[in-house]
Amino acid sequence: MGQNPASGLLSLRRRREIYRLCSVFDIVIIEDDPYWYLQYPSANALSIANRGRPVSANYPTNPGHNYNSGPRQKSSGFPFLDSLVPSYLHVDTDGRVVRLDTFSKTVAPGCRLGWITAQPAFVERILRITETTTQQPSGFVQCMIAELVMGPQSPDDGGQGGSNDGSGWKVDGWVRWLEGLRGNYERRVKKVVTILEEGRFALRSAQRVELDEFEPGRPDEEEAGEYQVISKTQMYSFEYPMAGMFLWVHMQFETHPLFKKVDHERLALAFWILLTREPYRCLVAPGGFFSVTEELKKEKGWQYFRLCFAAVDEEELGKCSNGFVAGSKAFWETKKISEIDDILKDEDESTGAALQFDTMRVSIPPSATMDCCVEKATNTGTGFFGITSLLLIYEARIARRPNGLATIMTLMTLSGTRHSIDDAFLIIPYSVHS
Repeated sequence: MGQNPASGLLSLRRRREIYRLCSVFDIVIIEDDPYWYLQYPSANALSIANRGRPVSANYPTNPGHNYNSGPRQKSSGFPFLDSLVPSYLHVDTDGRVVRLDTFSKTVAPGCRLGWITAQPAFVERILRITETTTQQPSGFVQCMIAELVMGPQSPDDGGQGGSNDGSGWKVDGWVRWLEGLRGNYERRVKKVVTILEEGRFALRSAQRVELDEFEPGRPDEEEAGEYQVISKTQMYSFEYPMAGMFLWVHMQFETHPLFKKVDHERLALAFWILLTREPYRCLVAPGGFFSVTEELKKEKGWQYFRLCFAAVDEEELGKCSNGFVAGSKAFWETKKISEIDDILKDEDESTGAALQFDTMRVSIPPSATMDCCVEKATNTGTGFFGITSLLLIYEARIARRPNGLATIMTLMTLSGTRHSIDDAFLIIPYSVHS
């Protein structure tokens, strides 16, 4: 549910089809589902209203649909839970589903505590593995969640639960919290998609022309006049998110005026950098971050960007969404290659500095220690092309090569600030030359 980054949501029909295949080939299903409670049934209705079609015909168009209303179904007792697309556990007749849930997406990001639901044989094995490996999740987090949901365990307990009177949420309070959380995110979804839906076309106007140039014969005097032709160019497309915290945007770079003149990955990089600048101030995640292979990244990754509507305050969300639309329109107005070069000027200079630094060689004595290597490289590199600190991997073979030279290869510059070697956050490989 709410797959990251595309916010995909598997329908119940699709789940049954996958489950049947797993039964045939005896495959265990591990269902890692942190976003299950964050489903947005209204997305289908929004898509129908704005585009005349649902996100998918596999989902009911009624937001209040009850998945547990069938003759052989058992209600959870909570309309909110009954309205959610069921888990694989809903169709698990063989005991082959291992479901993973977490509090991290519904209580707090740092709340790294979850639970596993599975048949007893799986649970027994998982318990044994846990006893000999991780043993326990954070005890502090366990206490916090227990107090929040269950409340104080005795009158002498000085803690306080999640309810206003100090008692715990209990199950019904927990479900109310989840329903309220879903409602909050659903409002965010509506705000983002409404702004993006209205702004996905760049409008261009042609020069004014006489009406009689378009129609045969001369028009009546009262119909004569000048008219302006408006053309629409689609800059991006997206599907309404059915679940999760993200919106997956497909940029239509093929409609950009410079698409055939500028390298496509370079064009996408320029767009990403432009969005971060004034007045747009919108930071999105490039699709290449989520490409599972380098080939996929070069083929398609540069075409996509992930927007997260959960990472900023709700009042800032409109500004960010409008910034994305305005930045897209401004980028589609660029018609000169020099404009793309200007946007990427700082990026190109940083890359050039790194390449020049790559050629610098630092003499390392044969008996050098790791600390010596780091100190030597740091003292030499400080302030050079904005590089303030770096970290080397020290390898024993240096000691076996008299008069060896280590070629320092930097992967990132830390421009504008000074850091101690302890602040360096990249491990940088190097090669040895006799």
